[in-house]
Formats: sequence, C-alpha cells, structure tokens
Amino acid sequence: MPISLLYAAALAVALLLLGSLLGRSFGHSLGVVAGNFALGFGALALINLLGPQFGFSLPINPVTLLAGGCLGLPGTALAAALQFVA
Repeated sequence: MPISLLYAAALAVALLLLGSLLGRSFGHSLGVVAGNFALGFGALALINLLGPQFGFSLPINPVTLLAGGCLGLPGTALAAALQFVA
C-alpha cells in the first residue's frame, strides 16, 4: 500500500475526529470530506481533460492526489498554480 494513501486516510480520520469534537455530527463531517474529495478529483480530471488544448497538464502523482483529495478545489488550484509557475 502506498504511503501517500495512508497519509490521506490518516488526514481524513483526523479531520473527521476534529469535526466531531467541534460539535458537528460524524455524518456531516464525512459528507464534507467526501465533497472535498469529489470536487478536488473532479477539478483534477477537468484540468487534465481540457489542459492539452491550452498546452497545460497536471501530472497525476501522490502530491496532486493528496492536494486535490484532502484540500478539495483549493488544493487542486494550488497544485495547478505551482505547476504553471514551475
């Protein structure tokens, strides 16, 4: 099992526990994390689908997957900005 997958799972569990401690229900916290994952991965797929038309692509690697999965849309935007600058 890749270490990045373990880190992503640990971060998701930590966020769920933190959300539960702050008074939100476990189901609500799970929904927020799942929504962030869906938005992040969807944006990553959209960038890779439309990017070649503009000469831009974002590689699929553990860093971009963690950024898109854990941070959602802002994480994917950050990874794209870093790729654009570099």
